[in-house]
Amino acid sequence: MHATELVSGDPLQVKILFIGGRKEWLQGLAEPFTVVGGTWFDSGTPHLEYEFYEHLAIHRIIEKTVRAERDGYDAVVIGCFYDPGLREARELVRIPVVGVCEASLQVASSLTAGKFSILVGRRKWIPKMADNVRNYGFESRIASWRVLNLTVPDMRDKEKTQAAILREARAAVEEDLAECVVLGCTGMAGQAKKAQEELGIPVLDPVLMGLKVAEMRAILWKRFGISHSKIGGYEPPPPEELAPIYRKVYGTPP
Repeated sequence: MHATELVSGDPLQVKILFIGGRKEWLQGLAEPFTVVGGTWFDSGTPHLEYEFYEHLAIHRIIEKTVRAERDGYDAVVIGCFYDPGLREARELVRIPVVGVCEASLQVASSLTAGKFSILVGRRKWIPKMADNVRNYGFESRIASWRVLNLTVPDMRDKEKTQAAILREARAAVEEDLAECVVLGCTGMAGQAKKAQEELGIPVLDPVLMGLKVAEMRAILWKRFGISHSKIGGYEPPPPEELAPIYRKVYGTPP
């Protein structure tokens, strides 16, 4: 059996929508059986560093996720390390919805016997991200939070960002005993390889982790019908209650 033929013998193909990523670059990271769609948050904000900006983005993330399921996508990735709208989106769809933070932590925890560190742009980000880490069950695995002192717009300067990543990743390993480093912003995408080669430890790019976990989740869903549980926390609103509210907000049925 060919590696991309599962269960039925038919060639496997999955479609993944990445919210907040460049389609062409992502397609180059994807497996041959994956088709990647890319879209932006369209929140009217330059980034999502602030809680208010995140609130505006969640409105669009929900709409794009519901539309993606309707359009035949097999998974959605939310491309911000705050994982904005992750729980809300999972309530409304059956297809897998992946947050790049949660995905990165899941991979990091499987690559280390001990602890790992997270590099963030600004101290401002830590409380929100730490809440997510705690909710995901990884609080005891965090060696440290290391701050680059860079805003999201600052990260457009790739040389400056790379230097800051190397500096703080090295400190995390030598001072905090981290066995792995997670880049805590999609603005650092494409910057993990050099640090990994220099330090000799896993350095995880959240965009890559989100995409790869989404590919796995899409396969589980498309071939085996496995996705997030709809009992408990991700239970959706009753259809008769949701439909008029959703139509009022978005102008279309859910």
